[in-house]
Amino acid sequence: MKRRPSIALRLALGLTAGMALLWIGAAAISVGVMQHELNEAYDDSLEQSAQRLLPLAVHDLRERREGGRLVVGTDREEASDGDREEPGGDEERVRPVPHDSSFTYIVFDSLGDIVLRDQHADDLVVPADLPDGFADIDGQRSFGLRDRSGFSIRVVETSDRRLNGLMDAIYALGFPLLALLPLMAGGVWLAMRLALRPLEALRRDIAKRDSRNLQPLQSDGHPAELAPIAEAIGALMSRLKSALDAERSFAARSAHELRTPIAGALAQTQQLAAELGHGPGAARLAEIERSLKHLATLSEKLLQMARIEAGFARSDLETNLRPVLTMVVDDINATTIWHDRVRIDTATANLMAPMDPDAFAIALRNLIENALKHGAPTHPVHILYDNGTVRVRNAGKLVEAAELSRLGQPFMRGATTADGSGLGLSIARSIIEQAGGALSLHSPAPGAIDGFEVVLVLPKTRR
Repeated sequence: MKRRPSIALRLALGLTAGMALLWIGAAAISVGVMQHELNEAYDDSLEQSAQRLLPLAVHDLRERREGGRLVVGTDREEASDGDREEPGGDEERVRPVPHDSSFTYIVFDSLGDIVLRDQHADDLVVPADLPDGFADIDGQRSFGLRDRSGFSIRVVETSDRRLNGLMDAIYALGFPLLALLPLMAGGVWLAMRLALRPLEALRRDIAKRDSRNLQPLQSDGHPAELAPIAEAIGALMSRLKSALDAERSFAARSAHELRTPIAGALAQTQQLAAELGHGPGAARLAEIERSLKHLATLSEKLLQMARIEAGFARSDLETNLRPVLTMVVDDINATTIWHDRVRIDTATANLMAPMDPDAFAIALRNLIENALKHGAPTHPVHILYDNGTVRVRNAGKLVEAAELSRLGQPFMRGATTADGSGLGLSIARSIIEQAGGALSLHSPAPGAIDGFEVVLVLPKTRR
């Protein structure tokens, strides 16, 4: 059988995926906002650095002016005494202005010549036509500023602070999602299982209903979404129960009402046959008598089936069915044409079962009559019972497996010429299964080379 997907699983997966997508969307928006704020913060830092460094650099350069020429600082903070050139020479080494190592800078004079270079800006190439303000140089953010005297500075960011800050934000928002995703899925699954418990209870309640139990469903305790469904199904079952009760009542009344006129017609036919003797029409009267007997038997079986449909076989009280079995056997041996052909092979054990005695008597009588009708006429029918099992066995021809599987269905008969309606075995099976037991057919009978055996497994007491 193909496994159907669960509603709880579908909802759990859908809700988890939806929550994950919402989380990712919110994280993407947060990362975008954070990137914008980081850029603004770092741009502001570059601008403030330029505004602070330019006056300091210009002041330092003016104090070190010699011969009208400004010189560029080296990568050493301060030259040694032996290496320092005397004042008045062509060049003078200028100590760079101290600053944060996350950026570097270059100072230009009014002619665009470099007059001061940071020790980390040796390899930095700045285009001459770069306007003041923010600009990108080789993928690095920079800011340019010019004072009134014509000096200008270009501050260039050299660290990966922006990217590192952005990646830290992505990790901070992404890792919790990876950790919480299984927890979210498990939580949603558990919540859905708990929320769907009333639906499972309703399913179990409906599964208990059958043709013998059509009581309305209990709508108390169900959620607002399920209560109308339970009430609607309950109303449907009530209407179905009324229709079935009417049908069963009609069948029972019809079968009961037919018994009297059939019995009267049979008696009149037998009286007429006795008066005519072997005269003209005797054969026809005999045929009418057989038809009326068959009709009487059929009405009796229909009445039994109507009682079965009413669901009377099961009992909550355990009863000893041994006296019932003995009574049925004695009645058949004493009042039918099969004189003393039924034998009970077990006479000591009790037969306890939670089953209506009348229902057991009907089932047993049908099985014994079938065994007598279809068995070998010179052999007795044996009944064995022990440990909640009753076996009805006869001798006779083997029954093919294909035919054996069909027996027990209403109006289904085997390859036989004996009288019958095809309802006896079906009635017995319905009674036993309704009571909670089981019925099985075997041919040949166990331990024999031919014959037929019906095994009744009586119901057990509910604990």
